[in-house]
Amino acid sequence: MAKAGDDLAAVFAAPFKHDAFIDQVDPDPAYARRARELCDRTGALLIVDEVRAGFRLSRDCSWSRIGVQPDLSTWGKCLANGHPLSVMLGNDKARAAAASIYVTGSFWFQAATMAAALETLRLIRETDYLERITDLGQTLRAGLAERAEAAGFGFRQTGPGVMPLFLFDDDPDLRKGFCWSSEMLNRGVYVHPWHNMFLCAAMTPADIAQTLDAAEGAFAALKKQVRDLSPVEKLAFLSAGAR
Repeated sequence: MAKAGDDLAAVFAAPFKHDAFIDQVDPDPAYARRARELCDRTGALLIVDEVRAGFRLSRDCSWSRIGVQPDLSTWGKCLANGHPLSVMLGNDKARAAAASIYVTGSFWFQAATMAAALETLRLIRETDYLERITDLGQTLRAGLAERAEAAGFGFRQTGPGVMPLFLFDDDPDLRKGFCWSSEMLNRGVYVHPWHNMFLCAAMTPADIAQTLDAAEGAFAALKKQVRDLSPVEKLAFLSAGAR
């Protein structure tokens, strides 16, 4: 920010660090507050990208959990329960500039998408969806930790419980994770070996129980195979130092 000087237009931030292939990291409240302070001082806009995390961590902007509000936030299909929709929200600081720009889109007047968004927003306001998926995420995290430990694996679960990322210890090329994910899929449960995932309000305790049953079997299958696992061809770049 110091290097940009008077040319600083905006600071972009994610709700938390959610890069693929590496452990996720919660936001540092001190960093968020400092970013807000510097934006206020310089006139720059603070922008939080909610495309992944929107409404999964809070009914407001995700950074509201740490007491920081952005000037702009960007949102995706979470607003319409999967229907194609993108929205940018902002405060009065950005209103005049936004009003001076003309934009249009081919699908902006699709009635089904807007109806889905209105109903989704109603459910966000009026139901306990957030508390339910948070509880489900905690149950899933505790159950997976217990089963991984019982099978003898170091199994890291990072990020919020509703957006978990799973990685194995001592697995630089992700061959353990790929095998375990494949075994989960064989048992009817899809998990990703290097990307975060998403719980949703349609899930039930029965879904979590099914996932944990599958995980127990997948950990057991991995334990039998782990000594003989070969590198995953599509992930060869990880061993080449690109990670």
